[in-house]
Amino acid sequence: MVRSMFAGVSGLKSHQQKMDVIGNNIANVNTWGYKAYSFNFQDSIYSTSIRSSGGNTAAGAYGGRNPSQVGYGSSMASISFQYTTGAPSPTDNDLDCMIDGTGLFMVGSMNRTVTDVKASGLMLTRVGMFTVDDNGYLVDSNKNYVYGYALKEGTGIPEVPWDYASYSYSNATPTLVTSTADGKVDITILGVRATVNNNLSLEDKIDAWRREVAKTPAFDNWNLEILKVNENNNTVSVQITAKEAMKGVAGNTAAKPFTPAAGDPQPVQETEGVDYVAAIEAEFEETLSPIRIPIDDQTGSMYNLQSYSISEDGVIVGVDQKNRPITMGQLALITVDNPNGLEKTSGYYFNIGDNAGDIEIVKPNTGPGGFIRSKFLEMPNVDLANEFSNMITCQRGFQANSKIITVTDEMLQELVNMKR
Repeated sequence: MVRSMFAGVSGLKSHQQKMDVIGNNIANVNTWGYKAYSFNFQDSIYSTSIRSSGGNTAAGAYGGRNPSQVGYGSSMASISFQYTTGAPSPTDNDLDCMIDGTGLFMVGSMNRTVTDVKASGLMLTRVGMFTVDDNGYLVDSNKNYVYGYALKEGTGIPEVPWDYASYSYSNATPTLVTSTADGKVDITILGVRATVNNNLSLEDKIDAWRREVAKTPAFDNWNLEILKVNENNNTVSVQITAKEAMKGVAGNTAAKPFTPAAGDPQPVQETEGVDYVAAIEAEFEETLSPIRIPIDDQTGSMYNLQSYSISEDGVIVGVDQKNRPITMGQLALITVDNPNGLEKTSGYYFNIGDNAGDIEIVKPNTGPGGFIRSKFLEMPNVDLANEFSNMITCQRGFQANSKIITVTDEMLQELVNMKR
């Protein structure tokens, strides 16, 4: 009878453990990415009352006999989780995403490059609740960096406008020195002299000066233009604009051919015309590293991104203030042979257990790892109807085991009363 008491106690303990699992499942019915756990029973150790024996067909011998055993109740065999994809729940965050497949995101502390996932100390998660921090890195809600494929240097550069450098000089006074011997005249404007025919009008003389000056090496990189000739007050307005060989941001630092004297007009910086450098298609590194907003080569600082999108391939693209698409990087997925070999830690993270099997790094939308759903988060795969039915059967099992203890106690009481 004491054995039945032990069996009842073990049944109470194991059913209490199952109720703990059920309670945890129900408590996480609204936890993003949660995987429901199931409790598995096994019968406990056995005491053998009669051992088995084989039969003997010799004359006068006896046949075989089966063993007679009494168990000591039940115990926990295992607690496993159901690694199935939960339903997608839409969100308003551009960087929220979920995995439609078996893969996991990899997150953790700063580690510049990752080659061995197991040895990196990083964690795995199914929850893609991401944002960008003040340093431009993609992080999750617990400040862990998100790992993926960074841009190769020199790729992913958007279309860039380049302005021509342009300078104008208003109301410069030309100096004319006539040579009667050959019918020529020397004209000096803004410190640059040229010799032209003297039998021309002032406007034609200035234009001839422009043609002669433009031939000199000092103006090889500049377009020289006469904006205005005012014969009444003998002034000229001149503009020089950088040629294609000197295209760049306004204020080109190349030496300007004019060096006005103190009395000459000083240049006014302007820009004229815009040229565009074509976008360069994004290419990604093969090793894993934290994903970050790239640096703008024109300014030396991060692009100022206003909105984001994530493709099914996991490529993260932002849009800057100039409405240009800027590629940040590509998310990486981790697949394991045995998901039940993952070890749950605090929050929604997994560590890679010893029994997880082989680890593989894959790109989204290339296999069983799955693809990315942007602006969705994964709901838990807890089936409330199933959990409540399990709760009922667990409660009845607990009651039945408590009844065993009660009946055994009554039997022991009867045995004690026999002494009286």
